[in-house]
Amino acid sequence: MEHLISISVSILASIFTGLMLFFIQRYFKKADARAEKEEARREKKDVLMLKSLRAIGELTVANAIAVKEGKQNGEMHKAMVDFEVIDKELDDFLIHATVKSMKK
Repeated sequence: MEHLISISVSILASIFTGLMLFFIQRYFKKADARAEKEEARREKKDVLMLKSLRAIGELTVANAIAVKEGKQNGEMHKAMVDFEVIDKELDDFLIHATVKSMKK
């Protein structure tokens, strides 16, 4: 009889330990997935910010050339278009990121 109780306790302990390990593993997998999504979002934001900074720099250079030469040229138009495109892309990203963070 004692042998049967000992076996039963061992089996229950093994089952309990297995379930705990399963839930711990599941928790860490979900945490890793969340961290990867956050890292991807942060990386995209950084790329957009750098593109925006570069577009501002190009616009500044084109503006300096236009002032120096006393006339607008094709560089100014291209720089403005590039800036408007990246500015819109950055705005859209930040709006979507804000809406997602508000849902949490």
